Amino acid sequence: MCLAFARLFLAFALLAAWATPARATSLSGRTDRLIDRLEQLGVVIDRLERCGPGLERAAYNMGVNRLCLSQGLRDQPGLQLDVLTHEAIHVVQDCLDGLETPSSSTISLMLQAQGGFSSAQVDRFLAHHLDRSTAAHVLTVTQSLGPLQRQREVEAYALQSQSGMVESLLARHC
Repeated sequence: MCLAFARLFLAFALLAAWATPARATSLSGRTDRLIDRLEQLGVVIDRLERCGPGLERAAYNMGVNRLCLSQGLRDQPGLQLDVLTHEAIHVVQDCLDGLETPSSSTISLMLQAQGGFSSAQVDRFLAHHLDRSTAAHVLTVTQSLGPLQRQREVEAYALQSQSGMVESLLARHC
């Protein structure tokens, strides 16, 4: 019993450390740092007018490790950082299965396997970080996806405002 409690405590402490806000750096500085980290991993970043057939602000193609960022985001530094962080989460998911492979995993599965978390604990963690104002959008975006793709998107939306956590996950898993 005591060992199980200690393991759970350590796992939550690890998550709390990941969730600690990034150092007081400008939004553009944090964005540049995240872009540099992704490029160091071999992710090619394209700045285009549009990132797909719709009005996507960004997209990550795990098959070729290529990320597109809409040029329109440059005028909105906060949104740009959130969008880039969202896509960086997909890079982390890709790294969990091997950045060189055409498949990816989920942060949830990693937390269950390496952190000893239950599925319910991971769901509560993600729900805690999911911005309530975007919940309807997330539901709409993910409704036609399969379970694994849906989980990847939920994780990305839930953690997109946690750039410090995502930088830690990139450093640890990529």
